[in-house]
Amino acid sequence: MDSTDTKTDRPNHRVPVQARSKQKRSEILHQARIIFAERGCDAANVRDIAAAAKTTHSMIRYHFGTKDQLWRESVRDMFELLNEALALDDGLSNAPTGLEGFKAYLQRYIRYSAAHPEHARIMIMESVRGGDRLDWIVETFIRPLHQALSEGYETSGGIKGMPDMNPISFVYILTAACQMPFVLAQEAKALYGVDTLTDEMVETHIDSVLNLFFQGRSIR
Repeated sequence: MDSTDTKTDRPNHRVPVQARSKQKRSEILHQARIIFAERGCDAANVRDIAAAAKTTHSMIRYHFGTKDQLWRESVRDMFELLNEALALDDGLSNAPTGLEGFKAYLQRYIRYSAAHPEHARIMIMESVRGGDRLDWIVETFIRPLHQALSEGYETSGGIKGMPDMNPISFVYILTAACQMPFVLAQEAKALYGVDTLTDEMVETHIDSVLNLFFQGRSIR
């Protein structure tokens, strides 16, 4: 084989390797979030995360360093997935405006919450515990997101038709309404024999939330 053939072959071999590496990294971060959501960062074991991701403890250490660094990277990836799901992955410039935009945003948020119930579980765990990790999440991800959303509403002149309540209360009431059926999916299954994570139940919950807050004026 001459040098030209060798050079031509190399990129074709590298691309699948890079794709597999990216997929493996994503799987490690996903499994890390599942275990962090179940046990918390302090109680989670990196070897258990490696086993769940079908990789090795040394490989995780090589790519992510300490358990705390793995936790932070998994949370960073988590918020990137959230921004993509909410169509806010271009610097938060697509924050929803107006009532119809806000309804569309809620639909995307509920679907994300169903696909990633570990997000809310991690946030609840860190909020109960408090401390440096929660402060880092708030300042790095949540405050910029809320600020962008608030600015979007102000730019559009406010949202008519929104419930009349304290803004802070509304944030937490609405967030809980969107997330809880998926966070408590095991309870719902034990109590009602229903899997709240199915596509049908997710779409039903979307309609229920819109009916609750916007008197049935669904955009779907």
